[in-house]
Amino acid sequence: MSSLSPPPSRSHRVPLAAAGLAVLLVIVGMAVLVARTGEPATRTPAHTGGPGLATTAEVAPADARSSAPGPAPVVVRPNADPRITAQRADSGRLGVRGCAESVTEVTAVAADDLHAVRLTWDTPGGGSGSTTMTKGPESSWSASLGPFDESGVVVWQVVATDSHGNAAIGDPLRLIVGDCGARATTLS
Repeated sequence: MSSLSPPPSRSHRVPLAAAGLAVLLVIVGMAVLVARTGEPATRTPAHTGGPGLATTAEVAPADARSSAPGPAPVVVRPNADPRITAQRADSGRLGVRGCAESVTEVTAVAADDLHAVRLTWDTPGGGSGSTTMTKGPESSWSASLGPFDESGVVVWQVVATDSHGNAAIGDPLRLIVGDCGARATTLS
């Protein structure tokens, strides 16, 4: 008589079959991806030693007979928000509307592949407003602030949005608007 061991119990065969099926599905999925794109998925080179950032990719059918959907853009937003520094209002006099100097220039330094930079403010009378800032040399941005109808405190700040949709809001600063002849003062 031969010494054959009994076959493994049925409970041991099921997990083994499930694991084999999972491996097979992963291999088939990767083969389909390579067949459609012609090359394996890649990442962009890392910048400053960090991990590579995902970029826009297109998935297209392998040929005209394919039932796969057409180009499908995939966009992953990087985590870095724009940076805003060196916000200030030009020194000088700022009075209410009608005064000789009722407008001041606001400047800021903003960086990170910017799409838009805006200056926003709340007026002494409870209103608010905003305007698009103009790009200057290097990373500088500027816009005019004023005139205002009432004296009091104007709270203003810079809002920068990059091309990926990330936004940064600068620190709110206060500007004192006085009667004609009052000096503009930026308070922190």
